[in-house]
Amino acid sequence: MSEQLFRSNIPITPGSQVYLKRPRIDLLLEKAWQNPVIIVAGGAGFGKTYAVYSFVKQCNTKTAWIQLSERDNIDEHFWENFVAAISVMSGDIAQKLAAINFPDTEQQFERYLGIPRGSIVPGEKYIVVYDDMHLLNDKPVLRFLERTITSPFPNIVSIIISRTEPALNLMKMESKGLLARITEEDLRFTREEMVSYFRLLDVKLPPQAAAAVYQDTEGWAFAIHLAGLFLKNAFPNRGTMPDAGYMPSVIRPNIFKLIESEVMAPLPEALQRFLIKLSLVERLAPELLIEIAGNSALIKDMARLGSYIRFDTYLNAYRIHHLFLDYLKGRQNCLSAKEKIDVWEKTAAWSMANNQKMDAISCYEKAGNYAGIVSVLYSLPLILPDRLAQYVLDLMDRSPQSIYRDYPLNIIIRNRILISLGRYEQAKKELMQIIPLVRQMPESPGKHRILMGCNMHLGFIGFIDVMRTRNYDFLESFREAARESRLMGNYVPRPPVNGVSMGSHACRVMLPQPEEIEKIIDLIKEAVPCASEAMGGCMSGMYELARGEFAFFRGEADRAEKFLLEGLRRGRENAQYEIENRALFYLLRIYLGQARISEIRYILGQLEAELDLPFFMTRYLYYDIVTGWYYIQTGQTGRVASWLKNDYEENELNFGARVLERLVRAKFYLYEKRYPAVLATLENFGGGESLLMGNIETKALEAVCRYQSRDREGAFRVLAEACELAAPAGLFFPFVELGKDMRTLTSAALKQENLPLPRDWLERINREASSYAKKLFFVAEQPRDGAERKFAGEGAALSRREMEILRSLCQGLTRKEMARVSSISINTVKSTIRSIYNKLGAVNRADAVRIATEMNLSAERQIPGQ
Repeated sequence: MSEQLFRSNIPITPGSQVYLKRPRIDLLLEKAWQNPVIIVAGGAGFGKTYAVYSFVKQCNTKTAWIQLSERDNIDEHFWENFVAAISVMSGDIAQKLAAINFPDTEQQFERYLGIPRGSIVPGEKYIVVYDDMHLLNDKPVLRFLERTITSPFPNIVSIIISRTEPALNLMKMESKGLLARITEEDLRFTREEMVSYFRLLDVKLPPQAAAAVYQDTEGWAFAIHLAGLFLKNAFPNRGTMPDAGYMPSVIRPNIFKLIESEVMAPLPEALQRFLIKLSLVERLAPELLIEIAGNSALIKDMARLGSYIRFDTYLNAYRIHHLFLDYLKGRQNCLSAKEKIDVWEKTAAWSMANNQKMDAISCYEKAGNYAGIVSVLYSLPLILPDRLAQYVLDLMDRSPQSIYRDYPLNIIIRNRILISLGRYEQAKKELMQIIPLVRQMPESPGKHRILMGCNMHLGFIGFIDVMRTRNYDFLESFREAARESRLMGNYVPRPPVNGVSMGSHACRVMLPQPEEIEKIIDLIKEAVPCASEAMGGCMSGMYELARGEFAFFRGEADRAEKFLLEGLRRGRENAQYEIENRALFYLLRIYLGQARISEIRYILGQLEAELDLPFFMTRYLYYDIVTGWYYIQTGQTGRVASWLKNDYEENELNFGARVLERLVRAKFYLYEKRYPAVLATLENFGGGESLLMGNIETKALEAVCRYQSRDREGAFRVLAEACELAAPAGLFFPFVELGKDMRTLTSAALKQENLPLPRDWLERINREASSYAKKLFFVAEQPRDGAERKFAGEGAALSRREMEILRSLCQGLTRKEMARVSSISINTVKSTIRSIYNKLGAVNRADAVRIATEMNLSAERQIPGQ
């Protein structure tokens, strides 16, 4: 015991730092460690956490300890907690995970899996502990954990600690003998272990007394510990106690009383109140505890309660034993309202500073600090994920109505949330009721900020719905927003608040007349300066994008390129990420149709660079969609993101933009000749958003699909429908992009008599599609290098083992032969090959060999740094 400890004025509870090594449990865990999944289940106080913690420390293995709580049933809170835990194991992986949202869709989960897959070292063991799994009941979170735990990472061991059987479907793992269990019966102290523990406390039990204690405690670790404390204090002379000395009735029914008398009573009042305050907090980070305590002395004194509170190096936080925490929660009425609010305020501020925004919102709500809630909400993106939006809306609904009077910015935030949830009619109705009331508020910059936001929302709602209503009054809302912004003082909206969320196309028209398209483009031209002035560049580049889009569909490549490059520049300068992405998409399609190899590689590099934009919340989804379209066009379908190959998977794109995802998905199915899947995907193409240009693209694709599936009559009928939509405005290029497939269809159509299609229109499409197919073939035959190779992973350092396996691949060895030559297991060979594919961007063995040959990686060479 240190001199500092002797100087402390804190009475040291006997046995508080005493732990019994239990070789029996370590042996069980060591045996279980051969499996990828271990479940350690037992009731509170059975020593589950300490047993695993002790074992993991002995393993000296990279470990992420994820301490779960009931609030992890909110996806966003769980994700913050998950990322924070991973950061202790790998800051690099955590940083990449923090850049994506909670992976609740197929494509996001695939993106998530790719992050650790590229960072995990083959042959090195990793442990991920999920503590208190019994607290989870949210289906998306459980589904995520289920898939994560069962994912094929042979060098990751998942340890699940739970009071009950975890609500995960692990039957497949168990049936294959890949799951080990340590049960409550395994965790119970044996009589010999109990006696050994008491010896550490200098408590000597005669056989009859030991039998009585063991019978009463039933091997329950926490009860044994409390019994030891009771016996130690009852017989302080450290002699052998008589058989009649043990009183079992004191322990089991009165555990909290024992905690009160044996643990809390000896502590100073200041420390007792501090411990009770900690029961108000979920994550006990050292920095936060210093804020709450006001000095480090209380922290040091608290740390000496080793059996009840300990520092977890994996969590980088303190942990309070469940039963002790329950006791402390029962004492919260000892704190004044002022003390509780102080704790919640400090916790909220710390959570906000550490990007744990869900915790910050929750603590501010408990403290009744709605100004704090506003500050958190206003730091969130303009469009929120559905679950987070619903959580915030529920919070606002249960808040007192005075929050809108006392914190008027809540008016904008609530309306923004309704728009996020697609409740446009409700949002518009509330805006029309609120604006007159806001106008009656006392004059201030804040008043005009609210009016600006309200009018911007009205403008967005009108623009989104213009295709259905054909009501163009939304322009006046943008003008009013600009007028109000001039009275806001120095406030200027910044990313992510100032971003515009795109639909499937910039030209939001349903009718095929060219004057309709021109009208909407002219309205956008008038709206953009107003929206940009009001909200820090909002919608910048959208007019040029709309002009470029129209020219692109007309096949006017040079004119389209000019406008799109300008739209790209304006969007980029003003952080309009979706406009920037859409301009890149059209430019990629133009350059592909012209076989401009250098420009294609440049655009691919620009798309990759967008992945580093933290406020571009849907960057990964759009990246997969745009590059997926390119890979399908050039015959590289193996490189298409897997989520786009599934029959259907919802994503977090806004309502209208899902059209692009389904178009790419349908193109993939067509390439694979899965014709029923094409038609099923196109059947509800817009999901309610039926824009002219999207309808032309989908009908042209459907016509080709029907012809290839030998439905000639249906193909000609749908082709006629597509041409009827496209011809008035000359929107023929979507037909051309179908290349040889459209050439074949139009050639057959030209041979038909009495087909209600203009012959010169069909001949032009046929001629242009034939030329496009030749250029497409030329592009597809080009070797990958430059920016495209960079996208594929060039420059990723291969380890010595990876280089050895890569050379074996180039020599044509089988996996079994590689394992024998390299003296490693076949599983290690498999994981190393996966790592090589990821780093090289290869699809299969042949692709990896080709890339290695081009990069001169297949020859023997010294690896820098190895």
